[in-house]
Amino acid sequence: MNLLSHKLEKETASPNVLARLRDVGEFSSRNTSKGALLSESFLLFKAMRENGSTGAELRESALRGQAFPRASFENRQRIWDCIHYRYFAPPIPWVSSSLAAITIQGVGSSDFTSLAYLYFCLRDHLTFALVTQVLWERWRARSLAISVADVLEFLDGESENNPAIKKWSPSTRTKVAQSTLAALRDFGVLNGIYSKQIQRPTISHETVFHLLCILLAEGRHGRAVIEAPDWGLFLWSEDDASKALAELAQRRWIRFERGGRTVILELIRLPEVGA
Repeated sequence: MNLLSHKLEKETASPNVLARLRDVGEFSSRNTSKGALLSESFLLFKAMRENGSTGAELRESALRGQAFPRASFENRQRIWDCIHYRYFAPPIPWVSSSLAAITIQGVGSSDFTSLAYLYFCLRDHLTFALVTQVLWERWRARSLAISVADVLEFLDGESENNPAIKKWSPSTRTKVAQSTLAALRDFGVLNGIYSKQIQRPTISHETVFHLLCILLAEGRHGRAVIEAPDWGLFLWSEDDASKALAELAQRRWIRFERGGRTVILELIRLPEVGA
């Protein structure tokens, strides 16, 4: 067990905490309507930073209409369920506390947007697969157009590995495709309202650090970190990931050396998982 894994398990009192962070199950239709929820998430995390609100207090604020006064109760419940699943359900306070701290940069900042995007993808297997397979391959080929029809084709191709897809009605599949593309547009991975184009999102140093810590805690070492498919979430190649890690090394957050096939990678800064 590495130092990071030990720290995460000690702070969270759960040896399986990381397995519960990343969604590795069958594709889900949970994202059929709410999309990125960036503004709503920002309001809750801002309250957490400014008022010291707990998760229970944020839930109360959301459901009672204090956070989202114009939404119906059913809509407020759905908004809270989505935000809770993405950012609070994993028993790692580092996720929510980091998002709360970053609200000082503003809702439109790459700091907040990119970190919210990372966990949106890690917490939804369908989105993770769509970005790291379809969008990444198209980005590499410079074939940048993406449509609902492309997502539906992807779902058809994945239905053998994800039997749940076969149970979805055509309207559910279309809603999942539309909502997922809309969320990726809000996160800055796509642009365009009707005809969407793939674009590389702006990713903060903090978001890179979060992903690195997750990969290390999951047991990847050295070159396996550089080769992880997760960097495809940012539309990054191995060289792009190495450059970003080198920037973290310049900040003295990590030790990083790369020579040929050899990669030396160690954390200097540790995540404040108990914050």
